[in-house]
Amino acid sequence: DSEHSISVAKQFPNVFATVGVHPTRCGEFDDSGDPEAHLAALAKLAEAGGKDVVAIGEIGLDYDREEFCPRDVQQKYFVKQLQLAKQFNLPVVFHNRNTGGDFERMVREQRESFRTGIVHSFTGTAEEMEELVGLGLYMGINGCGLKTEENCEVVKRIPLDRLVLETDAPWCGIRNSHASSGLVKTKFDEVKKEKFVLGKMVKDRCEAAHTLLIAEVVAGLQGKSVAEVAAATHANTMAVLFDRPQ
Repeated sequence: DSEHSISVAKQFPNVFATVGVHPTRCGEFDDSGDPEAHLAALAKLAEAGGKDVVAIGEIGLDYDREEFCPRDVQQKYFVKQLQLAKQFNLPVVFHNRNTGGDFERMVREQRESFRTGIVHSFTGTAEEMEELVGLGLYMGINGCGLKTEENCEVVKRIPLDRLVLETDAPWCGIRNSHASSGLVKTKFDEVKKEKFVLGKMVKDRCEAAHTLLIAEVVAGLQGKSVAEVAAATHANTMAVLFDRPQ
């Protein structure tokens, strides 16, 4: 997937890639028969990608889906992949699901391995958010982090200078059942996928343009204008992914 992402990024000037193995797929390191060679192949991809590769990720821990990869294997290769971030001086796109504090502990222990990062699709508690922000990370918010009233209360408290907008397209859109849906102002023309026409959204499919809806919800929750949220989160995105130290 990382190789394909880089090939797409090289075709379009406004598309960028990350390199890494998702925690639920970390079994592929051992399955390869040579985990170190597998890691070296990822490093070679990151190097060959050049400026088209903007981060290592998404990597981390996912205890909701251990049927795909046990937690001890996830933890082992989470640490190994953080070394790629150190090697290439790249930020990290993190994945964290139901890890009972293990994710925060490991990030804290490995903090010297990476310069900064985004906790992708954040759905955690206010306490988790505050600890991760305190470690210098950014919170990535999409529709999955705006489902419940509790989610919305957490988003209210995220410092605007530590927040980035996401979609996780084609997943994690804002649905009418979400507690945040009343704050959405923009309505896109939609059609069922069987009746797709160019220029209209596909019903129930999240798309990149939906970052506007996330901005509208964040603005409503934090009592700010959409323009203010857009400017701040764009600046954050540029700082974390594109401000690469020499």
